[in-house]
Amino acid sequence: MKRMIIGLWTLFSVAVASSVSVEDIKMMVHKIRDQRKGIDMNQLEYTENPFVSVQKDDNVTRVVFKPKRVEVQISVDAVINQKARINGQWYGIGEMIADYNVSNISQKVVTLYRVDNNSTKKIFVYKKKNIFDSKE
Repeated sequence: MKRMIIGLWTLFSVAVASSVSVEDIKMMVHKIRDQRKGIDMNQLEYTENPFVSVQKDDNVTRVVFKPKRVEVQISVDAVINQKARINGQWYGIGEMIADYNVSNISQKVVTLYRVDNNSTKKIFVYKKKNIFDSKE
């Protein structure tokens, strides 16, 4: 059965390959080798830079570079008396950590709220870490 499938596949491949002539292949290679026309420099001058923001206020133009957003990895080690140990430090409800506001603390989940994009993040308590062995 396998030999029959391989034989049919080989015949099919030969039939497809024979339908393309040498001249067709040379023409395809010639098209690829030709230098492609890029964008005109005059048109490029009016293209907006994605890494900066331009602010225009009363005849004053300011160029403001957009900051890189770095996502901080957050891990919850323990929860005791409405306090959560996050990344090795204790936080309560309403305190800020890495652009997030601690909005809720339960036994198994800490909920963080981010004001700028109106999002919440739930982080589960990591059980296997002994919080009393760390040196602060």
